[in-house]
Amino acid sequence: MTELDNFQKNGYTSVKNALDLDIVNIITQYALFDEMQNFSPDGIQVPNAHSKYADPAMESLLLHLHPLMEKHTGLELYPTYSFYRVYRNKDELVAHKDRESCEISCTLSFNYSYNKNKYAWPIYMEGARCVLDPGDLVIYRGCDLEHWRESFNPPNNKDWHVQGFFHYVDKNGPNANFKYDNRNSIGESRNNVKKSYITYTK
Repeated sequence: MTELDNFQKNGYTSVKNALDLDIVNIITQYALFDEMQNFSPDGIQVPNAHSKYADPAMESLLLHLHPLMEKHTGLELYPTYSFYRVYRNKDELVAHKDRESCEISCTLSFNYSYNKNKYAWPIYMEGARCVLDPGDLVIYRGCDLEHWRESFNPPNNKDWHVQGFFHYVDKNGPNANFKYDNRNSIGESRNNVKKSYITYTK
């Protein structure tokens, strides 16, 4: 069964090696440095974890992954927004469904510091256990499927796990008006000074 078949049947599918490991490792180090310099917990889903909405590197990956997302869902998609998070000891992603801008989503494993042969930290899709190696992702219907992660309890309490989230909506579906997450363009943050002449216009 192909990734597309899995998505159409189950509402989610895994894609191995979706991102080159060199890019994975660069983004991982970038995220850890950003956590060090600009610690910013989201305060909602994982209150103590560093996270970032529409980070420029992640917005670039949002566009890079767009063709892959369309291929494995069989849908024409608009990108909405990106997000990443650095999980640390005891962080937990509670069971939830997503808002309209996350109609078709993927969560991508950048990297982690623990030994995968001794510890695994899956994401669950309606109870199905998905373990991702660096560069792997899961595509899923974020508004329809309940998804979560149990408490992060690695062997060493200094271990970390960096994860990216990339969101899209069906161009021909009921959430198409959430294109760009109601921003003027991809790449725009929620709180930047607006410069109307600088937008992503593709």
